[in-house]
Amino acid sequence: MGFKCPLLILSNNKNVKKLTFVSILVCLSFAALSQELHSPAEILKIMENSSVMYELDMLTKSIPCPDRSDLLNSNDLYRVTTDSSIVTYHYNLKSEALPYFEQAEAFFTQRDLDSAMYYYEKVLEIDPSYYKVMTYIGQIYGTMKNFDLSKSWYKKSIESNYIDYMAHWFLADIYKMQGRIDSAVNEITIAMILNRNNPRIKIAQSDIYKLAKIKTNDWCFTPQVEISKENNRVKIKLDENWVGYGMAKALWLYEPGYKQSMGVEENHYSSLEDRECLLNLMVGLINAKTNIKNNPELTTLKQAIENDYLNEYIFYEILLPDHPNVAYQLSNDFISRIKDYVLNIRYQ
Repeated sequence: MGFKCPLLILSNNKNVKKLTFVSILVCLSFAALSQELHSPAEILKIMENSSVMYELDMLTKSIPCPDRSDLLNSNDLYRVTTDSSIVTYHYNLKSEALPYFEQAEAFFTQRDLDSAMYYYEKVLEIDPSYYKVMTYIGQIYGTMKNFDLSKSWYKKSIESNYIDYMAHWFLADIYKMQGRIDSAVNEITIAMILNRNNPRIKIAQSDIYKLAKIKTNDWCFTPQVEISKENNRVKIKLDENWVGYGMAKALWLYEPGYKQSMGVEENHYSSLEDRECLLNLMVGLINAKTNIKNNPELTTLKQAIENDYLNEYIFYEILLPDHPNVAYQLSNDFISRIKDYVLNIRYQ
């Protein structure tokens, strides 16, 4: 049986009804898994003995990085963490606080910052769990050039709701203006993790990294593999460097009972799938003595494996770009591990 982890829930109800809009079981699948991964030779043997017909062919055209510009997180969520679960809720402002919030927003739009501040503070008096208002108050103080108070409010927001990516982002800007570049790097990296495809955060990240003399070569994980199934025939088209990856992925997608044999239930996701595919990819490259020096996604993968950051690679490069809201369900410690991967491996 494979590793199991609790279902992480995004809920609209404070009573925690089992209503989810992210149907992903986020199992971290760390190296301590009892489930053994298959080698390329074992995968080939499974294919040879399968009732499914597998066909391999060369990919004739490279696959571009997909457009994920519409896969953005909003700042309308907060989370509650216990010893056994992480549950994310939509904000639900108390009705008596709503008029004050609307007035605050109107005054902020009109650039009447003192009035906006007054009404935002009234909102917090009535509903102190409406944490994102703390970020808005921090913005006002920042606009007023009161950076110490601005920083203080951003930190309050982060302490109350760690997944507020805006608070991390704006705190990074304050640190940048104060010349605290290392702190700015940490906060903007966390903001990027919490909203993986946000173009404005990416620009801010690039600016801050340049100040820190961190190179920011931009790339995205794009397997050069196409897999399709027609009747009992699975066609795998791939670049020669991606043979190991494509064969393993085909089993996870279409081999009857394979996913369950790896301890993963149907319609559930485990990073065990990506681990097996990526490790087979790397074994194939090593066995073929392939020169990957000019391929950042593969050289970074190699370094991630060598430095025990494979799970972090999987989440930052594969899972979060396609499912950015999963970041809201990760523990602070694991987000910190991803940040370390980004700074120590990806942009080394």
